[in-house]
Amino acid sequence: MIRTEAQRMTTINGLSYKQKLTAGGAGITIITPDDKAVFTINKRDGTCVPFGNVNSDVFNKDVINEALELAKGLPYRRQGKISKVYPDTHCDESPIELETEDEKVEIDVVASAEYREFIAQYTDKKGKFSYQLMNKDLMQFAARSSVVRNRLENKEDADEIVRYIVKSKAADLTRGRSMDEEMLTAFIDTFDSMDTRSAFKELKAYLRGKISRR
Repeated sequence: MIRTEAQRMTTINGLSYKQKLTAGGAGITIITPDDKAVFTINKRDGTCVPFGNVNSDVFNKDVINEALELAKGLPYRRQGKISKVYPDTHCDESPIELETEDEKVEIDVVASAEYREFIAQYTDKKGKFSYQLMNKDLMQFAARSSVVRNRLENKEDADEIVRYIVKSKAADLTRGRSMDEEMLTAFIDTFDSMDTRSAFKELKAYLRGKISRR
């Protein structure tokens, strides 16, 4: 399944991780020795919504908030499903297989060279993916690009300019590989689902500011 590394929790005896959902967006999974809960994440406000039956006495607000915080900035990987958590902190991981809510990934962004290069380029020393570092670098890329300047002068849609910047940067990092539009959409959606808001929010704000001053 496509998920972050599982993190040991302190508010509860269990593990948690964020996973990418086939239906779009991301979910938080929390597993204890005796129970399991899955929550989908509202992309607009970052709140968690129970997926199926959830014991709210066990998986309360504090537990959910810790799980969200632990997953913040962690990149997705294709990893085995966790089948059981033991009190001595050991966990069983099955071979690579997908859970019901994540049965089929049409475009495997995580396996792509573009994704690997973005993760390598913008991961900090603590192993966390840095949205701030990524946005700063992409803004610098935009400032140097004559194509971006022309598109800003023409007051094109900021979201479309973001797509051009991300595609161009990915091509630079992979020495000329070019994503098609379907792959580009899945690529951006994957990075958006790693955060509770748009992963490219600062870049979009920068571009919209430039457009408004034209």
